[in-house]
Amino acid sequence: MPKQLKFLWLALVLPLVAQAAVQDPYKEGKDYRVLPEQVQTSVKKSQIEVAEVFWYGCPHCYTLEPIVERWKPSLEKDTRVVRTPGFFGPNIWKTHAQLYYTLETMIPDAKKLHDVHTSIFAEVQHRNNRLGDVKAMGDFLQERHGIDPKQFASFYNSFGVLNLMNQGGTKISGYQLNGVPALVVDGRYVIEPTVGLENMPVIADFLIKKVRAERAAKAKG
Repeated sequence: MPKQLKFLWLALVLPLVAQAAVQDPYKEGKDYRVLPEQVQTSVKKSQIEVAEVFWYGCPHCYTLEPIVERWKPSLEKDTRVVRTPGFFGPNIWKTHAQLYYTLETMIPDAKKLHDVHTSIFAEVQHRNNRLGDVKAMGDFLQERHGIDPKQFASFYNSFGVLNLMNQGGTKISGYQLNGVPALVVDGRYVIEPTVGLENMPVIADFLIKKVRAERAAKAKG
């Protein structure tokens, strides 16, 4: 092949090879799914929300929790992980969702909230205490965390918590989930445990970058 043609061939082929090398490593429909309509997020417009959907009675959610906690410090400042209790109908799932939203309302300190949240997971998963009603929840929270059970009961049935439940129910419906756990990026991209629990944050990283790229392209017009 003449030298000039060889250089021309390389100039045409090498970009195609490079493009193939950086193709998306994760595929829609296999590693994640795209919702037909974006679900409203609870973060600033400049931020990217990762909703961690969980239920205290779910062993896979319990296993995923420390994986997500190890992953969170690697996230950039524009990304925020938001816990979102999943519930489907008036059952123990809904009771546990109301428990979480009550604690989120009562406890402004993120570290203390995390500690209480983690201990509830352990109580349900390891001690088979279902925490199925307000009295059981109040007794546990008073014994383990010094939370006044009467104050807890007051918050549990408050307008603010019920409003959070309504908002949360709308989100869960919009995610079109068949179960939990799940990670939802930017209210659009859903990652479910079929990909493997350890892989869920890895795929979330990919989707976060995808959202950033989409926003940058949109900003350029």
